[in-house]
Order: sequence, then C-alpha cells, then structure tokens
Amino acid sequence: MSLVGLVSGVARRVATPAALAGAAFVAAKAMAAFTSPDAKADSARSMMKPLYETHKPSTTLQKTVIAAGSALMGFGDPTDGSHIAALGDATSNGFFGKMREQMISDPTGRRILKERPQISFTPEQWEALAKLPEGSFGHAYYNQMKRNGISWSTRPPVRFVDNEEDAYMLLRYRQCHDFYHTILDLDISVVEELAIKVFEWRQTGLPVGLIASVFGPLRLPPHEKARFFAHYLPWAMQCGSQAKPIISVYWEEMLERSVDEVRKEMRVWLLPERNSVTHAENYTAAVQ
Repeated sequence: MSLVGLVSGVARRVATPAALAGAAFVAAKAMAAFTSPDAKADSARSMMKPLYETHKPSTTLQKTVIAAGSALMGFGDPTDGSHIAALGDATSNGFFGKMREQMISDPTGRRILKERPQISFTPEQWEALAKLPEGSFGHAYYNQMKRNGISWSTRPPVRFVDNEEDAYMLLRYRQCHDFYHTILDLDISVVEELAIKVFEWRQTGLPVGLIASVFGPLRLPPHEKARFFAHYLPWAMQCGSQAKPIISVYWEEMLERSVDEVRKEMRVWLLPERNSVTHAENYTAAVQ
C-alpha cells in the first residue's frame, strides 16, 4: 500500500472524537516513551534548568498529557495555532534527525544554524513589502497575510523541546509557516491548513504533521473531505517529497525575488485545482 493510501485509509476509518482522543493519547505516549527509556532520565529531565529562555522542562508523563490535551483542543479548533504548537513541542523530541541532516548538509542551512535568524519586521520594513513589485515573493507574502488577517508576530515560542538546537529548528520551522502558505498559494481554511501540514510532515518528519493529516479530516464536511483526499492529500505528499528542504531556506533573503522564480528553485508546483494545467504538467515543470 502506498503512503498516500495508508494515510487516507487510517483517516477514513477514524470516525469519532472519542477515537481521536484514544489514538492521540496512545500515539503521544508511545512517542514520548521512545525518547525517555527509564524513570531516572525522566526525573533528571524534570529537575533540569531551562536550556533556553522559553524552555519548560517536563517529564514524559507531562509531555504525554500536553500532547493529548493539545490534540483534542486542536481537533476542536484546527485554526488555533497555539494548540498545534504545543502538540508539536510535546511530540517532536527525538524526531529532529531529518531536519538536522538537511541543515548541516546545506551551506544555507549551516548558515541559518550559525546565525539563528528569527522572523521579525519593524513597521517600516513590513509596509515596505507592500511596495515591492507585484509578482515578487515579498509582495505576495504581504498580501497573503493581509488577506487572512494574520501577523508574523503571533507564532508561539517553543517550550517543551529538551535540546536548545532542536528548539531553534522547531522555532524556525514554525516562524516560516506563513512563507510556506505563500510559496504554495494556500489560504488558512481547515482543508488548506491540513494540506500544509501534510507538506510539512513530508519535508521534516515531525509527528505533528502526520497526526494532523490523519485526524484533521474528521473536522471536514463530506464535500471538503472528498476534495482533501482526491486533490490536496496526493498533491501535498508528492510536492512535499520533491521540494527542496524548506528548513534550509533563508526566506528573508527571497522577498525581492519573483515568486515564480522562488517556486521553481524550490521545486514546488501549485495545487492542480487552482491551475488549468494538469498535476503531471505542474510536476514536470517543477522538477525540470
């Protein structure tokens, strides 16, 4: 069975919030246990000093409770980023190997790890994006944020990751989330947020994307669920697999470039539903 088929099959079979609660709890507990093999390690973790400014040292049990509660709250309101952020924090420990390898094997990724940039704009810098040429990445990013009524400054900090470098990688991934919306031309509806999460999971290997892609469709009405499985899921899986690593992109340095040029460099193609060309034509153009 293909990976798309596996995700689709599991998601279609999960039918109730009670099932979501049980599955989320079991999955979170299993992942937390994987990263904490004994009680002594857990005790030491609970007593450790914070490793970075926003760090909240926590035990395996605490992470499990946080993951389960955040999964349930996120299911109730998938557009509330704070719940998804807490779920990502609590389930990501031990799963940063793919992101780290992507960054250290790429010159730009290594530079990001060394310089530790954070997404931030002064009011003047922010409004300057609106004055960039139409068709530029920065102009498209500004318009997307304005259209959806969101701000670059609202991404929650990382709190429950027990390694300082891992915490920065997760923060960077989180702060750049809106750039992914721009480059993929997706809005903030539930179905398009789910597509982003699938794309991110294929890129990073972090469990939060897989959890969202399996249980998130429960929130969709039947017609949206059908669209998700028929169009969004296969596209996000393939696009996420073929694109260059998003974690190793210095997005701040892309703002003045053509958005189409950035997409081509990143090897991404837009959702076929939004274009008159076929999925295959989009894919072929992206990888050439």
